[in-house]
Amino acid sequence: MSDPHVEHGAAAHAEAGLEHPQPLPEGVTRAYYAAFGLLLLLTAIEASTVLIFRLPAVVRVTVLIISACIKATLIGAYYMNLKFERVAMIGIAISPLLLAVLMFFMIAPDAAQRFGAR
Repeated sequence: MSDPHVEHGAAAHAEAGLEHPQPLPEGVTRAYYAAFGLLLLLTAIEASTVLIFRLPAVVRVTVLIISACIKATLIGAYYMNLKFERVAMIGIAISPLLLAVLMFFMIAPDAAQRFGAR
């Protein structure tokens, strides 16, 4: 019932090299911390834009959308390990954003006419 070729226990893990994972190189760790710091800064900017500063709606929405795009790029590049992916992968990630912008500008004139331009 049991396979005699399958090893169990600490000896199998030692042979497979699964005993102690190697730490990340210092440069990679520093990049993760820098990305985390920038994400924290962008989150503080977003929160202060909404809660503290009394900005016009257009400026507030623009700041929030730009910071959200930057945050999504940082998360994808560093924490999802897409930093070194090929250009085709970048195209796959960017194409939905371009389609969303295109659909917005196609719908915006009708919405402005229907609900009244303000």
